[in-house]
Amino acid sequence: MEGPVLITGANGFIGRRLTRRLLAEGTEVHALVLPNEPIPIDWEGEVIIHRGDVTQRETILALGRGKKKIFHLAAVVSDWGPEALYQQVTVGGTQNVLDAALREGAQVVLASSIIVYGNQLQKEKCHEALPYGRAFGPYSRAKQAQEKLARAYFEKHGLPVVIIRPANVYGPGCRPWVHELIQAMQDWPVIVGKGDNNAGLVYVDNLADLMVLAAGTPKAAGQIYNAAEDNPTNWKQYTSDLARLAGIAPPRSVPRLGAWPVASAMETAWKWLGLKSRPHLTREALNLITANYDIPIRKARQELGYEPVVSYEEGMEQIGEYFRRLG
Repeated sequence: MEGPVLITGANGFIGRRLTRRLLAEGTEVHALVLPNEPIPIDWEGEVIIHRGDVTQRETILALGRGKKKIFHLAAVVSDWGPEALYQQVTVGGTQNVLDAALREGAQVVLASSIIVYGNQLQKEKCHEALPYGRAFGPYSRAKQAQEKLARAYFEKHGLPVVIIRPANVYGPGCRPWVHELIQAMQDWPVIVGKGDNNAGLVYVDNLADLMVLAAGTPKAAGQIYNAAEDNPTNWKQYTSDLARLAGIAPPRSVPRLGAWPVASAMETAWKWLGLKSRPHLTREALNLITANYDIPIRKARQELGYEPVVSYEEGMEQIGEYFRRLG
């Protein structure tokens, strides 16, 4: 791929895999990394490191100079937190990145999320043209606002922005769907409902492939692509497989009916008490774990040539190997 390229959020779970994918192609990679974050040992001598964050406007404008492409991954990724933080980082940071790209005429590949479908995830097939659904928390509200901003830059300024909507990304080192899920199963070992709903998984390397394909396809400018797989795995299977690899008991099922009022009550209590920790259950998380995902990838296949390479079985083998390395 023609470089140099800039990756924001490069030191995150997805960012590291994308960085490695681009290095394998011989691309010059510039990585934006938070000031106090450690960097991977294997980046030494290969990746050009820049310390800062996306809210620092002048830093981002300077980093944009001379870049052909910007992969924008930096965002607040959590189902709970102060609304202002999501708006500052996810939305405000995106505006800085878009302005930097506009000055240089650089292409932007924006990592959004299927969370923008909101309550539509509970109802129907979520193709890319589906209107935004009702948001349940600050994460989905910020992601919807982020997308609207990016689309406005394409429509008003002709900035070549491609929006990628990843499904539930899993793989070695994943925080939400591996480490935090394991912790949740240890603290509160239940699964809402029977667990027979599709888990909507996408392996991290398959997502990285799609992002690179989007960056290399000029006609992708202004388009939105789901990043998912034809994966029939349901939540019961995934949580059971993950529990087995982690050496813990699989979760038991609890009725789905009462989960929504429980989540709402927990959110209210946490806000009223001013607790810093996240509730055991939020409506944002509940929307993600109770949806029976139907995320079509036909558009990405037809327009980008995307084809998921890593199977579910191979992905879980990689997670198992990761656990063995951790000891």
